[in-house]
Amino acid sequence: MQTLIFNQGDASESRIYYCAHYLAHSLGLFAAQQLQVIFTTSESGGHTVQGGQVPAVLNRDADLTLGGPMVVMKHFQQHGAELQCFCASVAANPWFLAAAQAQPDFQLSDLRGKRVLDVGNVGTATLTFRWLLARHGLQGDVELIAGSGDQAHDFTAVAQGAADYALHAMHMLAPAIAAGQLHNISSLASVCGHVPWSAYIARTDVLQEKATAFAAFSRAIAQALTWIANHDATALAQQVQAFYPDYPREALVRGLAAYQQAGVFPPDCVIPRAEFAHFSQLLTAIGWLDSSQPVPYAALVTQAGAE
Repeated sequence: MQTLIFNQGDASESRIYYCAHYLAHSLGLFAAQQLQVIFTTSESGGHTVQGGQVPAVLNRDADLTLGGPMVVMKHFQQHGAELQCFCASVAANPWFLAAAQAQPDFQLSDLRGKRVLDVGNVGTATLTFRWLLARHGLQGDVELIAGSGDQAHDFTAVAQGAADYALHAMHMLAPAIAAGQLHNISSLASVCGHVPWSAYIARTDVLQEKATAFAAFSRAIAQALTWIANHDATALAQQVQAFYPDYPREALVRGLAAYQQAGVFPPDCVIPRAEFAHFSQLLTAIGWLDSSQPVPYAALVTQAGAE
């Protein structure tokens, strides 16, 4: 039996769109690969290179973590190719728009003249939304309001008409939607295109040292992703509910269904070159990456186990 230590960051990082490894554990897919995955956490998490789970990997306190390839790209520009993405986790933007009333015929152009409350205030997600508005000629016609830091307060503000839309990940929106406070209006996945929003990450040298274990991990994740593609959200929620003990069951089913319908879960563990390139171009356009230093796919992505 081989072992990998997986640092997930802090508790806020355990989002429902990060359920593939929990499903792999629940279904015994890691065990079937003769692999033990030990889940650990950090005092801090986040999407930046300073996030708690990234230093844990860099310091060899953990073998792998999960996060945005944007972290690996940024780290490459600052420090070189110490980190690599090796297995897909989230294949599209997991952010959604919600509103007080249902809008079944919503188009992005409907945002013109409206107020969008950015409840999450997550840097790359906010910048990506601004990029999206610019692409559709809406950047000067939509008022993007920074969230207060109190999620419940912000959701109530939208429900009562103080803003027209709430912008956040479905992980956070689903409980308010399940409670009838808000309605799911639109996923941002399709309008942003396929991008490797999140992936499993490890040190380049550790990937080489433990190649067999990482290949086994990727195979188990690929099997979990296939399972997700072939089962409904109710069955998926049943398998992963134990890993989200404080998350309402109805919200879990609704949230997972929304992610399935939006194509947020990748079809397999491969991180496609074209999607990586599209994401790096988007991140450069919004100023996250330095345009003078390209981020090479070959140096930053390895398909451990995908072969």
